[in-house]
Amino acid sequence: MQFNHANFAVADVRAAAEFFTRHFDFAVVGKAHDNFVVLAGEGGFVLNFMATGRAEASYHKNFHIGFFVGSVAEVRLKHAELVAAAYGPGEVQQFSRGGSRTTTFYCTAPGDFLVEVATTAAD
Repeated sequence: MQFNHANFAVADVRAAAEFFTRHFDFAVVGKAHDNFVVLAGEGGFVLNFMATGRAEASYHKNFHIGFFVGSVAEVRLKHAELVAAAYGPGEVQQFSRGGSRTTTFYCTAPGDFLVEVATTAAD
């Protein structure tokens, strides 16, 4: 069994799709609609975004999806990119996670859930 996709309910499907296509190299599969879009990412992972309709979705403050990159420099470059795009990511942090040193930051994506960019690579 393989984990295949994640579906997020968001107020603005187009804004969520643009965030992930522009900044995380996802590609739209088929035709994007105002109420639903399918995005394919590296390794075949799929993100779906669907309109919330009348009720707003609410994600737990610690709920997030994560992306690992190969170096601290890549973490810092992605952070700078998201700052320049006015997404207001949190500061880059370094800490130990299960014995490995991690360099990471979090950013709130359109749809009000967190995205983490991290590496366990050394400087």
